[in-house]
Amino acid sequence: MKSIKSIKELLSIVDSIEGWLTAYEQLALLHLPPSVDHLSGDIVEIGSFKGKSTIALALGSSFISSKKRPIYAIDPFVVPPFQYFWDNVKQHGLEHAIIPIKKHSEHALDDCPKSIAAIFIDGDHEYAAVKKDIIHYTPRVVQGGLVVFHDYCDYWPGVLHAVNELCKPEHFEYVMIYDSLLVLRKL
Repeated sequence: MKSIKSIKELLSIVDSIEGWLTAYEQLALLHLPPSVDHLSGDIVEIGSFKGKSTIALALGSSFISSKKRPIYAIDPFVVPPFQYFWDNVKQHGLEHAIIPIKKHSEHALDDCPKSIAAIFIDGDHEYAAVKKDIIHYTPRVVQGGLVVFHDYCDYWPGVLHAVNELCKPEHFEYVMIYDSLLVLRKL
C-alpha cells in the first residue's frame, strides 16, 4: 500500500466504499484505534457489510494509531457474500490489518479476543440482537475502553432501546455522538 499521509486521503478511501456512514462517522472510526492506544486489548467490529467501517478502523489503526492492532471483523458475510468485503480489503492493501470472523455475533464469542480496547457494534439492529451483543461483548471491554454503536437514532428503535436499557451511567459514560454513531466509555 502506498504511504498515505493526509486525513483527506484516508477519508477518500473510506468514502469510496459502499455503506452507510456519514463523513463525521467515518472520521470518528478513523480515530477510534488511536483513541485506545493507552489501553490493552484488541479492536472488534460487529457488522461489516462490504467493509466501509472495517476499512476505516483498519486505516486508523495502520496510519494513525501507534499500536497498529488488527481489526476483528465479525459478520456472517451472507448478504452480500464475503468476496465483496474481501475485495474491498484487498483493493486497499489491508489484508494484514483485518481478521474476518465469518459468523453471526452470537456464535463468534469463542473466536473473539478475550480483552477488547474498543468495540464497534453495527450488526443486527433488532432489539434482541443488540441486547445480546451488549450482554456478550461489553464484559470483555477493558476499563476505560470504548463501546461504539452505529444507528443510535429514532429510525432504529431496537438500537436505541437496547443501549438505553443496558448501558447505564453507573457502568458507561457518554463520550460523544457523531450523527448516529454513539461513543461510550466503560467505567
